[in-house]
Amino acid sequence: MHVGNAFWLGIIGGISGILAVILVVLLGGMGEAFNAIGGAQPYTNAAGAALVFSLVGIAGGVLENQKILGAALMIIGALGALISISLLSALSFAQFLAGVILIPLGVLISVSLFGVLTFVLFLLGGILILTRAAGAH
Repeated sequence: MHVGNAFWLGIIGGISGILAVILVVLLGGMGEAFNAIGGAQPYTNAAGAALVFSLVGIAGGVLENQKILGAALMIIGALGALISISLLSALSFAQFLAGVILIPLGVLISVSLFGVLTFVLFLLGGILILTRAAGAH
């Protein structure tokens, strides 16, 4: 079995997405423990969606030999992670503007760093698989 670049892009992007989810859940839990945010439920819902899409992107990288399926899963993972990450960023930014400073700012920074990396790596992996599929025919 040949392990290509798309496999590694999927693995690294997925790990990055999972790290973002872990940080969001930790920071959301800390915020709720200190009663610094209105509740961690919106954070955990969006983080759960981001986790699912991170796993979908990893599956796409693993299935790189099944060209169309692997590429579709990586691109779906990229777009889903982008939507989930945008939701997390919007929640954090709104609370930051409302005067709660440290917890939402930490969520915003961690989601931005890891989330954008996840999106870019999944998207590049999906495009890489598709270009190889087009070149094979």
